[in-house]
Amino acid sequence: MHAYRTATIDDWREFLGVTSKRHTQAHNIPVKIDDPESSIVKGIPTGYMTPVDELYVIEKLWPAAKSLASAVSPDDPKTSYPLIWTNEYHGARVFGTSLGHGMETWNDPVFQDLLVRAVKWAVKRDQ
Repeated sequence: MHAYRTATIDDWREFLGVTSKRHTQAHNIPVKIDDPESSIVKGIPTGYMTPVDELYVIEKLWPAAKSLASAVSPDDPKTSYPLIWTNEYHGARVFGTSLGHGMETWNDPVFQDLLVRAVKWAVKRDQ
């Protein structure tokens, strides 16, 4: 996500559906579900807290993007940032998450199930 953070054009950011140039320090992230009807986040348990990961500071959620889950920054408890989202980009379905910085997250069954549901959504097999 941050590979093109210094780019002067927004193509990458528009594709992702978010703009982010930095993240918080690693911590366990309490996840708040923003769209409980989404097939992507339906399997995330209430009160789920991630393994130690980084919360990306999302500066902008692009107009075609929708936040499915968010989290509050430990540096600014009054500000919530999208953590899991979808985007529509020129007819393509785009799934995004800022989770996944370490093996603890990748080994987490909740995260693994999230990715499976996201791929199914992206290829329109989520019904």
